[in-house]
Amino acid sequence: MKKQIEKIIFGIVYGFSAIFFLGFVVNIVHGFIVHMHETDSWRAVLRILASPVTDPAIFAIHLTSPVWSMLFAIIISYLMPAFFCVATHFLKKDYLETHENSRFLH
Repeated sequence: MKKQIEKIIFGIVYGFSAIFFLGFVVNIVHGFIVHMHETDSWRAVLRILASPVTDPAIFAIHLTSPVWSMLFAIIISYLMPAFFCVATHFLKKDYLETHENSRFLH
């Protein structure tokens, strides 16, 4: 029972992190396509990636403290997409190990 609850919680967090990862990718693509033609070229892309930290009003979430708002922006914009990439790597590794072992049992 405890193992199933852990899998459910992991699935929920993994799903949300996938959504935030897609948002991160959209920001990068938007930066390269639209803002690359500005005068400062690649620096515009860096500004877009840094915008959740430098301008947390993007989220339109007003928490009691600007520190909490900044921490929330960092978690959503950077940590959750990183978690998605790391979790995907380990899920793929576990899947390949499991199926490689089952291939030899048949």
